Amino acid sequence: MTTFSFVLVLCFAVLASAVVHQVVSRVSMPLVQIGLGAAIALLGGVSMYHFQADSELFLVLFIAPLLFQEARGVDKVALWSNRRPVASLAIGLVVAVALIVGFFAHAIEPSIPLAAAFALGAALGPTDAVAVSSLSKRASLTPKQEVLLSGESLINDASGVVSFQFAIAALTTGSFSLLGAGASFALSFFGGILVGIALEIVISSVMRTVRALGVDDTTFHVLFDLATPFVVFLAAESLHVSGILAVVAAGLSYSFLDRRIGPSVARMNIVSSSVWQVLTFALNGIVFVLLGMQLPNAMSDSWHDAGIADAKLIGLVVLVSAVVVAVRMLWFLAMDLYRRIADARAERVAAGASASACAYPSGPTVPMRSGASRAEGFDPASPMRGEARLWLRSGILRDSLVMALAGPKGAISLSIMFTLPYVVGSIDFASRDLLLFLASGVILITLLLANFLLPVLSPIQDAAPPSSDQEALVEVLRAVIADLDAMQTPGNRRAVQSVIRQYNDRIAHIKQRSDAFDRVDNVALRIEVIGWQEAYVTERMHEDASLMLAGHRLLSRYARAKAALGKRGVPRFVFLARKRVISFNQLIAGIIADRRLFRQAFEQEKAPRELHADALTHAVGKLRARLSDEGTPSEDAAEILLEMQKSIRRLRRADHAAPGIATATRVDDAIDEVRLEGLERELHHIQAMYDDGLISRQTAQRLRDNVRVMQLDQDGFI
Repeated sequence: MTTFSFVLVLCFAVLASAVVHQVVSRVSMPLVQIGLGAAIALLGGVSMYHFQADSELFLVLFIAPLLFQEARGVDKVALWSNRRPVASLAIGLVVAVALIVGFFAHAIEPSIPLAAAFALGAALGPTDAVAVSSLSKRASLTPKQEVLLSGESLINDASGVVSFQFAIAALTTGSFSLLGAGASFALSFFGGILVGIALEIVISSVMRTVRALGVDDTTFHVLFDLATPFVVFLAAESLHVSGILAVVAAGLSYSFLDRRIGPSVARMNIVSSSVWQVLTFALNGIVFVLLGMQLPNAMSDSWHDAGIADAKLIGLVVLVSAVVVAVRMLWFLAMDLYRRIADARAERVAAGASASACAYPSGPTVPMRSGASRAEGFDPASPMRGEARLWLRSGILRDSLVMALAGPKGAISLSIMFTLPYVVGSIDFASRDLLLFLASGVILITLLLANFLLPVLSPIQDAAPPSSDQEALVEVLRAVIADLDAMQTPGNRRAVQSVIRQYNDRIAHIKQRSDAFDRVDNVALRIEVIGWQEAYVTERMHEDASLMLAGHRLLSRYARAKAALGKRGVPRFVFLARKRVISFNQLIAGIIADRRLFRQAFEQEKAPRELHADALTHAVGKLRARLSDEGTPSEDAAEILLEMQKSIRRLRRADHAAPGIATATRVDDAIDEVRLEGLERELHHIQAMYDDGLISRQTAQRLRDNVRVMQLDQDGFI
């Protein structure tokens, strides 16, 4: 009964935290839960709910499912695009924090053995994934910053655990092998990734086999889905590789594996999503309540130790916290400096190649620069001086400090520290209580800084609330369009684009019926997209002289298109009608032309077509990034995206064979699944707008009722 009572206390504390957070909304939910946990431990007596956190049990029971779900929902494309900085943060920064904090702690408090100080630094290296995921609601972070922070928090747990194990081994044995430690780290790190991917492939194969046998029960599949992170973690640990990285790798590879599409799978995904939301909320809350309950126990022994003054304890905590934040800040400054120098060097190389490509072969020889001119233009020290001045002007120091504060420590750091040995050799480990106190204090300070100082450095701009239900609905639909565009894969692209067109039609219909919207043309955005294509084609022409003719043809067409779009006095429907007439005339001319001449013209246009398709692909990537820009209406960007993607398929498709009945059926099923997913996203964004105070309870209820009616209609109940 004691264990059951303890679990009930945890659950009620999590529920109470949601209520308290509504009253003190300026305090983040993790801090509220930590406070409730500490209050429970203090009011009931530290020994009443003395829960000794077993590190491995804590990882498999709480951290594994949370990281698995976080990895499934992370932006894979953005994470892969930033793989190098993420790896630098998740591995390099953790090792740097372990070494620097270790040397510093040993220097200011010699009673702490150097190996034990390294263990403290290793435990303080990982950031808390749960706390990091909640920061975007309190501070204004760019999409790239969010990707870096989420990617770092997914991977650095394993780096911290392995580094901690090496430090403890050196502490207990008195010896350390750098070569052996490096080999063990590589085996644990890369082995965990490979095992996670392999296990997810096996699990997906088992799921397909079970479905092939006719087992389509939603409850079975949801339970199977929930058991996946636990199975992956335990299997990886039994193979002596990182279970954390195995879980993350399984979550990342989840969406890349081929899965059956159909209405039943769509319903299962909806149920699974709801179950995971409840489980994630409960586990997140329990993690921080447990952290709060552990803090009094971790800090009480050192606080009541007469051998060290209380003021010195507080000073040590503040100094170690400052070092942790400073190391993170300097690391981000170094990353930004390296990126800017590399970009400047690439621009100089490109400018030199461009000048060489534009030179006349038979023209006069270009004179060499004098020493003074070379020093003026290519002084190696000038980029460094320019970067120093740029830091003071463009707020790079502030951005680096924001990223440093946005990596608070949390439950996993304290869980690791609780595994410190009580005995080293044949004597008691006297520094254990002091190390626990330091770790607990750093965790509290970093969480407080992230909660109170981070929003001051990077405040969220208050959005104007919608003035009507129609405006609120348009905001919701725009957010859904951005979500659907981000979930596109080669397997579901046709279905996703079809549903996005339906959402664009809904937005257009709402705007036509309402006078609350100003009619804003998307001509400026279209001209900007054409400019991206022009820049891409020009760059390709400089890189490959064989594309000069095709490039000049495309640039001429782009110029004519921009000129036509720039005539704002011409109504858009007239422009579209004229475009259709021109296309029809070209089609008729192609039919009546001589077949041999037509084939010759087709071959002559092959190079411009291929280059145009590449330019469109480049523009699609840049326009996708604009979907997250609040100044760009997502329905306009999505409309242009769909047009460009359709043009790319048309340019690159060799034949136009009509799909068979089976293919059409699969596409229809996929559209149904995406449509259901879109409706779920609508409910999510409606709740988010209500939580942010942008819409009233009555407006949120009306919007939710409309979505539920559409869900019933989609399921065939009405």
